[in-house]
Formats: sequence, structure tokens, C-alpha cells
Amino acid sequence: MMSTPNPALVAAAPSLLAAIQAVRTFIANLGSDPMQVALKFPGALQVLIGNLELQIPGLAQAEFGVVTQAADARLAAAEAELQKLVPPKS
Repeated sequence: MMSTPNPALVAAAPSLLAAIQAVRTFIANLGSDPMQVALKFPGALQVLIGNLELQIPGLAQAEFGVVTQAADARLAAAEAELQKLVPPKS
């Protein structure tokens, strides 16, 4: 039996996958020749940083959506509990 995945993780999954791919690209950009790493590192790092920065807006939007939905659900539950305490109007 599978449990329900965390909504924040589900929302972040596309950005996390893109970040993993960015790191893999960084490693590939360094190449396999250890003598070239020092030469390739600055450019590879710049590509990595750029790729990670591109994920920030989407990740922020997705996570904000999760937070607002959770807040709304909690507020609705609190409102429902308080409504039970209000005497009916005659």
C-alpha cells in the first residue's frame, strides 16, 4: 500500500528533477580529462548556476500554491469548528 505523497514534494518534483539534470550536465561539462577540469570549471559552473536560477520562479510558485491551499484548508476547518459553537438564530 502506498502512502499519499507530500503535496510540497509533488509540487517541487519538476524543479528538483531539473536541478538533478543541471548537476548531471555540470559533471558532463567538466569532461573526463582531469587536466582540463580547471579550464572547464568556470564555464560549467556558470551553466549550472544559470540552470538552477531558472528553477526558482517555478518552484516558488508551486510551493506558494501548496502553502495557500494548506492555509485555506486549516482556516476552513477552524471556521467549521467555530460555527458549531454559534447558537442558531431564531
